Amino acid sequence: MRHWIFSCKQISRLISESMDRRLPLSTRMGIRFHLMMCTLCRRYRKQLLFIRSLLQTNKTDEEFFCQSLPDDARKRIAKKLSDNKEK
Repeated sequence: MRHWIFSCKQISRLISESMDRRLPLSTRMGIRFHLMMCTLCRRYRKQLLFIRSLLQTNKTDEEFFCQSLPDDARKRIAKKLSDNKEK
């Protein structure tokens, strides 16, 4: 039972590794057990999955960021950028 007990530092490394390769069953069970109790490690895993999903999209940076900005903010930024280029 001792091999199922991991620290948060170990879990963060294992979560990252698990996204690159399949871990042994006992390690996967240890991660699950830890994640049931640890909010911070669950949040870390969720953030890694989110970053991974963003990197797997085929959108350019401009498409990604412009999509999430309101029109008026996009126009203000474009104006500032064009003003700086003229200087």
